[in-house]
Amino acid sequence: MAQLQAKVIIILSENQKRILTEFTKSTHQPLHLKKRSEIVLRASEGQSNHQIKREMGIDKNTVRRWRNGFGSRHEQLLRIEKESPHKLRGAIIESLSDAQRSGSPTTYRDEQVAAIIAMACESPEKFDLPFSHWTPGLLQKKAIELGIVENISVRQVGRFLKGERLATSSKPVLVKPKH
Repeated sequence: MAQLQAKVIIILSENQKRILTEFTKSTHQPLHLKKRSEIVLRASEGQSNHQIKREMGIDKNTVRRWRNGFGSRHEQLLRIEKESPHKLRGAIIESLSDAQRSGSPTTYRDEQVAAIIAMACESPEKFDLPFSHWTPGLLQKKAIELGIVENISVRQVGRFLKGERLATSSKPVLVKPKH
C-alpha cells in the first residue's frame, strides 16, 4: 500500500522571503529561478501543492520537488543567514538550482572533429562504401570504425557538419603572416 507523504512546511525568515520575492519580480533572473521562488513563497504562505499546481499551471511533481528540496535545506539556510548573511542569496540560488547530473558530456579533440569533417569532404567511395554522398549516420559508423573516435552520436556528427562547435581562431594557424 502506498504511503502518503506529509506536506513539507516551509518557514522563511524575513531575509529569505525578501530575496525570494526579489527573484519573482526581477526581469534579470532566469525563468526557472523565478518560478521556483514563487513555488517556495506560495508554500510558505500555506498553499497546498495542489493549489500551487493549479494556480501556476505547472506539474504537481515540480511543486513537490521544489517544496521538498527547499524545505530540506531549511536548517542550512538559517545557519548561513546567521553566520554569513552575505552568502544567503547565493545559497538560496543554489537550493533552487538543478542538481548536477551524473556523467559529463563527451568532448572531442579538435583533431577528431577535423578528421570527421575532412572525411565528409571526401567521397564515401574512397572509403570503399557504395554511396555517392555521406549521411551523418554513415560518417558516425566510419569514424568509429577508423578509430577517429571511440563513440559518437549521429546528432553530434551533424552538429560538427553544421559548424556548431567550430570557432575561428584569432591567430593564423596555417600560414605565417607576412609582415
